[in-house]
Amino acid sequence: MQSLHEGSFLSQPTEVFNVIKVVSPATSANLGSGFDVFGLALSSPADEMGFREIEEGVRIKVRGYPVPESSEENIAGYVAARVLSAKGLETGVEISINKKIRPKSGLGSSAASAVGAAYGVNELFNLGMSREEILHFALMGEKYFSGAEHADNIAACLYGGFTCVSYAPLKVLSITPPEFLEYAILLPEVEVETRSARAMLPGKVPLASHVRNLANAAFLVAGMLRGDDNAIRTGMRDEIVTPLRKNYIPYFEELSSAALQAGALGFAISGSGPACIALCNSSVIAGEELAGVLREVYQKHGLKCTTYTGRIGRGCSIIR
Repeated sequence: MQSLHEGSFLSQPTEVFNVIKVVSPATSANLGSGFDVFGLALSSPADEMGFREIEEGVRIKVRGYPVPESSEENIAGYVAARVLSAKGLETGVEISINKKIRPKSGLGSSAASAVGAAYGVNELFNLGMSREEILHFALMGEKYFSGAEHADNIAACLYGGFTCVSYAPLKVLSITPPEFLEYAILLPEVEVETRSARAMLPGKVPLASHVRNLANAAFLVAGMLRGDDNAIRTGMRDEIVTPLRKNYIPYFEELSSAALQAGALGFAISGSGPACIALCNSSVIAGEELAGVLREVYQKHGLKCTTYTGRIGRGCSIIR
């Protein structure tokens, strides 16, 4: 498992972290067939966020990957301000972020900030919000910054495990994945804007493609529930979104072929990319070994990448 930023600012003595500390994980959305519906919480990478009360307003401090420190330009600041306003709190909050999830990576970087902010403010001020209410505030941030009301990443970040989202009304189904499931993430050193990636999607799809993808999505849910690796393998196939987005990712087809030949259950673009995710049955091939297979493809072509591996994550939580 590799990370571009080593060490945790939470371990350093500073008055900022005298109240609440939160870890908010990266996520992988879509998983092939479940565009805007499926999400998976990862165990690594994850943002670390500290919260303390101040007299007024929202103040942001950032370490790690650079993101805006203006409270209205930072999604965590935006969400925190919405919570404070909605709850009528006449006080403020300082949020310190150790940004370990690269923005524009396809790993739910903005979702981690949005969920972490709503979760942390709720804990700091003992607001007693339900997960559904926390989800609502995080979704406000995602909609404002990405231009689309998609809850796949924020649901997985908040609930953990494998999540399915239903819209109008918004509902989340959280499923504990099978114990054998591990992942390998490959993150190329290219960026993909969520807005631009969504703008290229078709307004209509052929009925036959819709039916096949719907069948695949059903198999993926069944595979997660039953611990059926063959069903998961079928469920990660996609013929609607992936063909349009794969050209953003250098050597996508070669990566996919190498992962599947090595024993991966499936290989998919993570969210809007450029990160890609391979799922595996750890009794067949471990996530770390699978990550090595993916790295070898890029090394052969002289390209740089970062890889992450692990078991499925538990979602946003307090650091004790």
